[in-house]
Amino acid sequence: MRKSLLLASVLILAAIAYAVLGGRTAEKEIDIPEPPNIEAPEPVILPEQLIPHVRETMDISEPISGHRFEGCTLTIIGREEITLSGCLLLDSKIIIEDSREIEVSDSIITGYYVDESASIQIRDVTGLLIHHNEIVNNSVGVSIGGCGDVEISCNLFEANDQHNAVTGLNCEGARIHGNVFRFNFPHALMIMNREADPRVQLEIYENTFDRNVEDAVNFENFTSELTTRVHGNRINGTGWAGINVEYNSWGSNIVIEDNYIDCNGLLTEERLDGEGGLWDTYPSHGHQPEPYSPGWGHGVKLEDCSGVTVRGNVIVSNAESGVDIRNARDITLEENTITLNRIGVSIMCFHESSLTREFSPLSPEDAGASTVEDMGNTVLGNLVENWYVEEGCRLER
Repeated sequence: MRKSLLLASVLILAAIAYAVLGGRTAEKEIDIPEPPNIEAPEPVILPEQLIPHVRETMDISEPISGHRFEGCTLTIIGREEITLSGCLLLDSKIIIEDSREIEVSDSIITGYYVDESASIQIRDVTGLLIHHNEIVNNSVGVSIGGCGDVEISCNLFEANDQHNAVTGLNCEGARIHGNVFRFNFPHALMIMNREADPRVQLEIYENTFDRNVEDAVNFENFTSELTTRVHGNRINGTGWAGINVEYNSWGSNIVIEDNYIDCNGLLTEERLDGEGGLWDTYPSHGHQPEPYSPGWGHGVKLEDCSGVTVRGNVIVSNAESGVDIRNARDITLEENTITLNRIGVSIMCFHESSLTREFSPLSPEDAGASTVEDMGNTVLGNLVENWYVEEGCRLER
């Protein structure tokens, strides 16, 4: 069903293109690669017998497995080599601080709805593994900061619908791979480095981002001397932007590479299935602050930032721009396939409203035009325009 809906979206775009172009064929035939086949994590299977705990506060001082926690708070503070595995956490939270070599694995963590509070809260941990969990239906999935040597792998993050699946991530070495992010609000990954720690570095690869409500991968106030890579991911069906670098991310040093980014901004809240029945594309959760509504609809959005390379991506069938660039400098677009979007690449100056926005306003000194280098991109067959360059901006070829 999902494949047929995406195909229908592509066909609709193709029909619009035919009408807009007056029936003319595109400049040349474009070979659009197939999306990658990224293996999803296996479901978490818990032990049949779990040791129950209700409304307890527990300091975890040794490895623990096979427990059921309801309304509990678990703390791992100042510990080393602690593993929590095979557990069910209902309306419960884990606090991990000032520790080394900590693992949370093979567990189900759900139903923790506390305003702006994460079900797993992590600070100042070196050697952290979050592996093969189902982290679903919480206000926030994981909040993490000030950590090093982090791996977040093979988890399902679904419907963490008040403020992101994973937030923070100002870490010195974090690898995020093999996860499925679905229906999270507003973002799957919210990545910030407000303290401008020059050692922050992430690698985000081989994940599936499916119908997250606003941006799938969002960088805000992000800067680092080390290179962060976002590569080999499938990002589709997001309401606003597949990947967004914004809010004064100057000197971000980000490489966006070899991702398949499609159908963002196209899907609506409700659609009919093949038999005419109602199919809920974006489930509405009672704790979600806002319902889903299509926003920008860009594949990649770069605004008020610098130092981003977008290389080797397939950016196809997005509702607005394949790549939307506004007030961004030192931007390189290299060997991307950008087609069947409303506009292929849009390059613009700063927006006046950025100077007075409530969060991280743009300073007048940073307000200006965009500079972009085009290196061997295939930008053809977009519906209205392949390249739009606002007066004052510079496109170098």
